[in-house]
Amino acid sequence: MINKIRDNISKIVIAVSLVIIGVIGRLTLVELLPGSPSIYLTFNGISQPMFMMDMFFLIAIIAILSGLLLGSYYAFFVPVSVMLITDIIIGNNYIFLFTWSGFAIIGLVALILKTKNKVTIQKTPLIFGAGIGSVLLYDIWTNFGCWLGWYPKSLEGLALCYTAGLPFMLWHILSTTIAMAVIVLPIVYLKEHKVIKLDYVIKPREKPIAMMLLAIMMLFSVAFVFI
Repeated sequence: MINKIRDNISKIVIAVSLVIIGVIGRLTLVELLPGSPSIYLTFNGISQPMFMMDMFFLIAIIAILSGLLLGSYYAFFVPVSVMLITDIIIGNNYIFLFTWSGFAIIGLVALILKTKNKVTIQKTPLIFGAGIGSVLLYDIWTNFGCWLGWYPKSLEGLALCYTAGLPFMLWHILSTTIAMAVIVLPIVYLKEHKVIKLDYVIKPREKPIAMMLLAIMMLFSVAFVFI
């Protein structure tokens, strides 16, 4: 019983720390980002920068760590809390719920990875695959929101929307991959070697409830666009 209470307190401390890091990082570190490089690509008749640089990778890494280190509902609530707090301060756009639920998708993919496999350094390809896959899901979902909100409701409008989103997607994949190598893998190594002593057991009801919360937010995301 005492160990269970201690573990819960440790999870809360780590969750709050991740939220604080995410909030401070998103509000301040954006000023340190260099401008987008003068490298252009042309696709579907549209010429645009190869990368559109933003702080996506910071929240993505926090979502991944929430799923890998904390599990349970933290994988949903930690990234959403970071976005909620920072959006209150700096604002967001019309599809903010798509953004929030997109980061929750990343956290829950990490949670599923943790529940299906023992996450170790030997599983590095799987970790990177899940991370990149979750980023792609994020961009597919949020670009769908952009299409609903701002583009013609046609196949041409959908193609235009996803084409315009390519520079963001490429940057998201590149920056998150680098951040995973620099941040997530060392933490996995320390956890594997018992330097970080934190583990959890998923109760049978926890993952379905977290998935249900995500599904509800995704439904609200679509409904809000049409309000």
